[in-house]
Amino acid sequence: MSYIELINAAWELREQGIITLHEHDLYTYLLHKCNKLNWKNPFHQSTEVLCAILGINRNALVSRRNKLHQIGLISFREGVAKSRPAEYTLCGLRSADSCLQMSRFADVLAIPMNGERIGEEFVRMKNPIKKEIFRKPSTKEVEDYCRQRKNDIDAHTFIDFYEAKNWMIGKNKMKDWRACVRTWESKAQDTRHNAAKLDSEKNYEIF
Repeated sequence: MSYIELINAAWELREQGIITLHEHDLYTYLLHKCNKLNWKNPFHQSTEVLCAILGINRNALVSRRNKLHQIGLISFREGVAKSRPAEYTLCGLRSADSCLQMSRFADVLAIPMNGERIGEEFVRMKNPIKKEIFRKPSTKEVEDYCRQRKNDIDAHTFIDFYEAKNWMIGKNKMKDWRACVRTWESKAQDTRHNAAKLDSEKNYEIF
């Protein structure tokens, strides 16, 4: 995944409540650090410096770091005091040697947290839903749908109307012709209702 894709993926997890703003803060800093190191992965980062930059203590760092590791965003190895800083690996980068690739996020679905499945947003982004391509309906399809809905819309008129507009609604291509049929149906009902009301008012005036 690219830098931008990783940032967007992290925002998705935060929006879904899977990670907190504090965990998001830690993760985006680690992304920033890796980027500054020209995407060296894994890389080392001093715990003392990290705590100072984020304005947190060691206990808070450990808690947030463990959460990011649990859901598969990072892996890490503890450092040795003053001789070797902690080592971090960003799991979404293809250059990672010691961490699984993005398919790892499918595995963390089995980890329950707050009644939800962790990593669902990553799986959704990895396998995006394909957009349905609009297909013009035949006259028979419109007739059958109108008969099913028991309205009096003329299928030929409907087809001709949108053929003349190249099946556009305003500046946008039509996405669902059935929804348009229902809109026509609703407008026809409103027109009949208003006409009946007007006729009733006229009869009352004559009376």
